[in-house]
Amino acid sequence: MNIVGILLITVAVLAGIDVVMYLVLSVVDRHWEKRFENGEDKDDTDDDKRGV
Repeated sequence: MNIVGILLITVAVLAGIDVVMYLVLSVVDRHWEKRFENGEDKDDTDDDKRGV
């Protein structure tokens, strides 16, 4: 296998890793966004209980 083939395979693998990381991070971002919204609601109810 020549150097051009190795470079093409390397670029393809890096592009694949980039796509997978993008998908994983978008799922994690959505999960944390929902968790943060739920956390804010929970904090608001806790403040009401404490009379703050």
